Amino acid sequence: MAASMDDAYERFTGLLTRHHAALMGFILSLRPNWADAEDLLQQASVVMWRKFGEFEPGTSFVAWGCQISRYLVLNHLRKNARDPHVFSEELLDVMSREAAEDVERLQTQRAALTRCMEKLDAPGRRLISRCYEAGLTVKEVADRLGATPNSVYKSLNRLREALLACVRGETA
Repeated sequence: MAASMDDAYERFTGLLTRHHAALMGFILSLRPNWADAEDLLQQASVVMWRKFGEFEPGTSFVAWGCQISRYLVLNHLRKNARDPHVFSEELLDVMSREAAEDVERLQTQRAALTRCMEKLDAPGRRLISRCYEAGLTVKEVADRLGATPNSVYKSLNRLREALLACVRGETA
């Protein structure tokens, strides 16, 4: 029994960690207050853990988490109904449906981008990594490569266009 509880906890924390940013983004789209969103995500995490036995493996953890979060946000907004920044329930329903769709779409695009990055040649991947992951400026990258900033800009533009075409092809 303890081993299966440990396995469930490990699966849950892995899923929650992997999708934390998506769930936070969803909550922030409904309640654009960072402190409230953090509290709501913490509450949602507790509820998700309590209900994790009801989660069906193979389905979308994000969609499931967004649904739970949506109810918590609604409840929070009802308690704070006098706040002039609170949306009506009807508007919140529309916003939450659209936000959940956006979260799913962005996850699909992120997965496609990862696959497309793997298709780039090694120099292309390194250039993207230096410019976007390492946080270097184009001038710094150019200096390190012994190239001009203009040539780095042109190379990046070609790579971005190739990645965009690839992601569109993968998600079409």
